[in-house]
Amino acid sequence: MTREEVQDYIREHATDYFTRDKSGKGYICPICGSGSGRKGTGITENPKRPGHFSCWTGCFSNADIFEIIGLKENITDFNEIFNRACAEFGVFPDSGISFSDRPKPKAKATASADNSSANFREFYKEARNHLEETEYHRGISLETLRAYWVGYVPEWTHSKDTAKHITPRLIIPVSNEGYLARDTRKDIPDDEKKYAKQFEGKKGIWNMKSISESQQPVFVVEGEFDALSIIDVGGMAVALCSASSAKKFLEVVAQRKPKLGFILSLDNDDAGQKAKATISEGLKNLEIPFCVHDLPAQYNDANEFFMTNRTEFEEWCERGFSTFREILRESESQAREEFENESAYSDLGNFLQKLKKSREGLAIPTGFSQLDTLLDGGLYPGLYFIGAISSLGKTSLVLQIADNIAKSGRGVLFFSLEMSRNELIAKSLSRLTRQLCGDNTRLAKTTRGILRANFNPAEQKIFAQAVKEYSGYASNIFISEGVGDIGVGEIREKLDRFIHFNEGVPPVIIIDYAQILSPANEKYTDKQNTDKNVLELKRISRDYQIPVFAISSFNRENYTEPVNMASFKESGAIEYSSDCLIGLQYAEWDYQDKEKEGDHKRRVRERLELIFALQKQGMPIDVECKILKNRNGAKDRINFKFHSMFNLFEEAE
Repeated sequence: MTREEVQDYIREHATDYFTRDKSGKGYICPICGSGSGRKGTGITENPKRPGHFSCWTGCFSNADIFEIIGLKENITDFNEIFNRACAEFGVFPDSGISFSDRPKPKAKATASADNSSANFREFYKEARNHLEETEYHRGISLETLRAYWVGYVPEWTHSKDTAKHITPRLIIPVSNEGYLARDTRKDIPDDEKKYAKQFEGKKGIWNMKSISESQQPVFVVEGEFDALSIIDVGGMAVALCSASSAKKFLEVVAQRKPKLGFILSLDNDDAGQKAKATISEGLKNLEIPFCVHDLPAQYNDANEFFMTNRTEFEEWCERGFSTFREILRESESQAREEFENESAYSDLGNFLQKLKKSREGLAIPTGFSQLDTLLDGGLYPGLYFIGAISSLGKTSLVLQIADNIAKSGRGVLFFSLEMSRNELIAKSLSRLTRQLCGDNTRLAKTTRGILRANFNPAEQKIFAQAVKEYSGYASNIFISEGVGDIGVGEIREKLDRFIHFNEGVPPVIIIDYAQILSPANEKYTDKQNTDKNVLELKRISRDYQIPVFAISSFNRENYTEPVNMASFKESGAIEYSSDCLIGLQYAEWDYQDKEKEGDHKRRVRERLELIFALQKQGMPIDVECKILKNRNGAKDRINFKFHSMFNLFEEAE
């Protein structure tokens, strides 16, 4: 429980401090006694400001519980008022654990606490009142012991001790639900020495709130007295309570996020050194600053050192702070260096090298001169998306670009998540037959015609020429086919293999299409998976400095609308992460001047009828290619003639 949480708790339960007056409507004033008489009004709570009270005889007006306690006890220092309030309400700000609302035991200092209640607040409060009845303080000042609610019970027995062995005990709270009871006798019988330190209730890390609240590095020690010894000389410390609690300590640290870091000073026995090794490794993994500051060899623990020579102990603690500050300076120096490495100046050399490579032809031409002009020479390292409605030729255009890149001698990794390898090869050969036959289009073969392999002699001749031309660059195209089993991980793996077997020269990546990549997480929504995959594709383009070209589907509501960024299905990450966004649409698809929505839809339907008629006749259709986003170039449009029957795109004049 933090100090602020304690204050809130006390204000919330402020009425517990007062006694009801006879009317039952108010409370007896603890200062003037008003409300105790037959007609006394007493004090009442402000309905608009809960936790604030007014005395109707004028003792105080709209005062909260802390102000009232200060008036009653004639105290002006708030810290002293706060400590007095904690004692009254049995709240312990150093426990680090929020209090339960279950009933609390009314334990006596001469008995064991009732472990069944799982909250020892009242027991701690009573035991603290008896602290001065023992001299067993292990050299630690009463002020420090009281601050951490250490108490004393002259007659104590463990709740599980059926024989009821009664011994005097120092009570050291670890939390509201557990404490250490330490036998204070000078001469403990040999058969009872193993019971000299007994834990009651739940075990935990002592003073764990300091992990997140301390303004100085925190010593990590094994015993509570070790920690109190360091605190008594001005430091801050937590105690594991047992060397076996090293992993539990790391769990607490991971949750509480320390402000600075830790100084490890575990016991000099085997168990302490093993705990030190475990914590050191864990703090490294958590990237939390720490240093190891071992105790002098002649002392087993910090409290023994403290009791033997307090002056040397203080000097030893100060050396621990110095060692930690040095570690922190080294860490900050490394962090500064890493930060400065991100400056534009530090990367200027790499930038100039990239410019040199750019002059040497970094751009990879698509084979379409007008498109290359818009793209400032072709494809650069980055993430490209192309989208269109169904059957408008997305795959055909990208496959034609892939073939053009392969012709130039550059490798292409084509990940086909919808079509088979044979279908893609047939599409390329179909296009080549159309280009080779010239005006005699009857000799050209469709994709289906090629897969059926039913040719007359003239068609066979054209097909043989197409195969010969395709063979000249097909060795540069690698087609991976898959249905739901290819994800970004598989793409990275295949990319690494390609680079390894091709003398370090990376390929162009093409994905058909993004929305059916294997999901990053089966529990994600479609949008979350698409966003994650898009970000990973962007990372691939950046890490390998290559173009990644992905096809995207469109939202159905955009099928009859002009293409725009919102057309792209699951478009969030696509819109923001892509370097270049390309959209295909039928010609004359945009709204005309002052055209209303209804008129536009009517005109679009008429154009679709015309387009379908042209396609049935084997005629080319007009397609517009819009550059919707171009991070490093122009945004404009070009026109294509699309021979859909033969998978061929030609730039229009």
